[in-house]
Order: sequence, then structure tokens, then C-alpha cells
Amino acid sequence: MPVVWWLKQDVRLADNPALRAALADAEVRRTTVLPVYCFEPSILNAEETGALHVAAWAEALADLRARLRHNNSDGHGGDVLVLHGDAVGAFDQLRGAVGISAIHAHEEVGSDVTFTRDRAVRRWAKANDIPLHEHRQTGVFRPLPDRDARRTLWRQFMDDGPLAAPNTEALQRIRVPDAARALEASEAALLDDPAEAPAAVAAAFGHPLTEAQRTHRQPVSETAAQATLDDFLHRRGLCYSGGISSPNTAFRCGSRLSVHLAWGTLTGRQAYAATEARILELAEIGHPDAGRWRKSLRSFLSRLHWRDHFVQRLESEPAMEFAPLNAAYAALPTPGDAHLDAWLAGRTGWPLVDACMRCLAATGFLNFRMRAMVTSAAVHSLRIDWRRTLYPLAQRWADYVPGIHISQTQMQAGVVGINQLRVYSPHKQLADHDPAATFVKTWISELADAPALSILYHHEHPVEGYPAPLVDWAASSKAMKADYYAIKRMPETKALADQVYARHGSRRSPSSRTWKSGRSNGARKKKPAPPKQPGPAPLFGEE
Repeated sequence: MPVVWWLKQDVRLADNPALRAALADAEVRRTTVLPVYCFEPSILNAEETGALHVAAWAEALADLRARLRHNNSDGHGGDVLVLHGDAVGAFDQLRGAVGISAIHAHEEVGSDVTFTRDRAVRRWAKANDIPLHEHRQTGVFRPLPDRDARRTLWRQFMDDGPLAAPNTEALQRIRVPDAARALEASEAALLDDPAEAPAAVAAAFGHPLTEAQRTHRQPVSETAAQATLDDFLHRRGLCYSGGISSPNTAFRCGSRLSVHLAWGTLTGRQAYAATEARILELAEIGHPDAGRWRKSLRSFLSRLHWRDHFVQRLESEPAMEFAPLNAAYAALPTPGDAHLDAWLAGRTGWPLVDACMRCLAATGFLNFRMRAMVTSAAVHSLRIDWRRTLYPLAQRWADYVPGIHISQTQMQAGVVGINQLRVYSPHKQLADHDPAATFVKTWISELADAPALSILYHHEHPVEGYPAPLVDWAASSKAMKADYYAIKRMPETKALADQVYARHGSRRSPSSRTWKSGRSNGARKKKPAPPKQPGPAPLFGEE
């Protein structure tokens, strides 16, 4: 009976603990490894799933299948078995067809739909006496014994370094038996053409790509991930620091690794190790721009740390998908829910907000500052309930990571209660980061011929042919702040904030753990200010 390597968000060969463990287990058992990927209806039909997600899964699978076939010198067997069905039913069929001696997979920190699926698979495996092993692939810890220990654990995990891809001899152990092949989904044939697979598979599963998405979507595969990482570390990364705030430069200066980190075609540990090696290399060769490079790459390393910090929140508190971490803010009024559709369509009347939403619909990407701004516009200015933005935005992000998306949506909305409330002015952001309206004109056809100055002052003197702002930004934001701070000042809100910080706050120094009580080993009596929480960290994904 084969050992099953259950692929989820880890469609790659390098730095794959689940694959390594499956190969080692199969060697001990003197059997083969059967890679299995399931297109699951519960996930395909989930509110969070969008066309760019399905296209990414398909492209990564097509690339991996091609690499496995190439690595099998006898030309037989090396492949991934692709099934269509919920995991428990698929594994039960597989057990009946070829038997399963063990299952190896990675620990997935997903939304409720994948969390529910994983629990069901664990129950099934236990009932059928099949060992199920889940392996850590990120710096997120299950269980986390102590939030104060997370930083040390994360550093240890990163310092272990990435695992090399298995050699050709080890990959020879990967086989798909004929009896298992008979179960394969008809859609699997669409993966045989890597160039066409993303659009074909997405359409087959009810998530057709738009023409704009076909044109602008970023390739997602292990091969593309390595090329993107190399390009960032040797060329584009020089302008990372200072270049990722503007939407005009972020597409070039950002790492563009977020899709690969999201879908597992690259790990944070791989990116971390390669970046540290590049910093050392630049110093050794005496690169003339070594200082600027070092500043940019150190900034990127910090964002890799914050990625796992935010995902850890969802791992530790799955209920945050449905309720604010600080329960007091559930009472925050949301009178603007009727504006949701206009916001999603890029019809708010705020040029930079609308350009961002239209860009997002086409590309699946925005830089951090613009992601923060559009969320602020929805929640703070239009007064839309943050929970109503959650799944529609998730569908649109090409780099969707539930832990980051949910954590950062709550943080930007202000319902975590341990961060400074940041209300972004769309007028100021336009003046600061797109003063010539280059980005706006690219994505809003109605404003393509309008003078930049007219676009900058559209909120005061609306440009003909483009909608006026849905609400007065200053008045609406002022009203929201009044509602927000009325809740924040309540004693019960402050008590809940202490609890949230104890469970989820960042730990920048040993003393930071004592901010609630204001004491450190009994020596401190004056309550210090809460430690500064992350500012421009990677909202919804690394920039």
C-alpha cells in the first residue's frame, strides 16, 4: 500500500517537509509515494474562492506534474493523482482501490472551510487506523505554548534553513498505480498543457477568468517562484525601500512573491535564507549600492516575520473569521452597507480608491498602502461592516492568505483594539502617491483625458462623466470616529484589549509582555504605554 503525500498549499518539491517525510516513510515501509491533490467542491464553492485562486492551483499543479514526469527516468508513474471530490470521500475511494498505509500533509492555517475539512479527515483517518502526519511548513506554531516564545521559535525555524528538493533517485519512489489512476478526475487532462491549464481548469470548475485577468494575472508555479525571487534579489529589490508605497512603482519594486508564498510554490523560509545570503554576498563583493540594497532587503525580511505573526492569530483564534477579536467593537454601527457593491465595482467617486479596486479586479494585486486605503475607505468612510468586505475581497486577491487577510482586515477596521486607528484620506493618498494621476488614468477610463489637477480636486468639483463621491469623506469619517472612540473609552473595551494583547500582541522585547499589569517582576508600578504594534507591515500579503 502506498504512502500518500496529500498536496494542499504546498505544490513544490523544494523545502517540503511533508514530501520529505512521505519519502522517508515509504522507504521504511518498502513501498511507493502517491501524490494526491483534490479539487474539493466545498472549497471551490466557498465564498472566499475566486478565479485567480483556481487558476493558481492549476498552474502550480501543471508545473509540478511536468517536473515529476521529467524526473522519472523510466518514463512511467511520476505524476500527481488529481481527484475531484471532498477529501474524505476521495481518500475513502483511494483506500478501497489501492490501500493507504499513511498520509503526510502540511499544517494548513486556513479559513473555516479548510479547518472543517481537516478535522473531518483526521476523524476519518483515525476511524480507519491510517496514520495521518501534518508537518509545519511556515513559522506558525500548533500549538503555540506561549505567545512570548513565538519570536524565538520563529527564529529557530528560519535558522534551520530550507530543505533541498529530493534528488532524482528519491523521486523514483513516486508512483501512481493504475487502479488509482482510474479514479482520476476528467479535469486532470486539462493540466497537460501548462500554458492553457490556468484558464481551462478555472472555467471547468465554474470560475472563468476575465479577459483582464488572463492578461494581467501573475504566473504561479515553483519554476516561476524561483525566477521571481532571483529577479527581486538581483535587480528589482534595490528600490524596495521607498518604492513600495506608490501604486505606480510597487508592481516593479515590490518582491511580487506574495502569490507564491500564498499558494506554497515558495516558502517563507526559502525567501528568508536566499535574502540573507544575498545580503552577505553584496557585502563580500563590495557592491557600490550595498547600503541601499541592505536597507531594502532588511525591510523585506521584517515583512516575512510579520506574515507569520498575523497568520498565527488565526491559528490561535479561528473564530476571528466571524467576530472581532475585541468583542466590544461588534457594536460599532455600520450604516453604509448599501455602498458595498459600488465600492467593489470601483464606483465610489474617490479616484484613487476606484482605480485600486479596478486594478485589483484585473490583476489581483495592490501594494500595502493601497490595500489599507481601500479597506479604510470601505469601513471608516463608507461605514460598511468589515465582515461584509471579507469574502468579496478574498475572492479578488491573487495572494489570498486567510490568516493575513482576516487579521489585517480587523486591524485596519480597528476592531482588534490594540492598534492605533488609521483612517486613510483618499484625497491625501492621491496627492502623495499619484499626484500626476498616472495610476488613476490607467485604470479609470472615464478620467483618462481629464487634467491631473481636476482629478485631484474631483471631490470638490466633480469631473463630468465620473461619479461624485458617495459620501463626504471628512463628515463621514468624523462620525465614525465619534462612534469608535465612544466604544474604545468604555472600561470593558479596555479590559478586552488587555486580553487580546496577551493572546495576540507582538513581543518586541522581554518587558513588553508586562504592559497590561504595568509590572515587571514586581519592580514597575507605573503602567507603561502598550508596545508599538506593527505599522506598515504586509497587509494581506507581502508587497
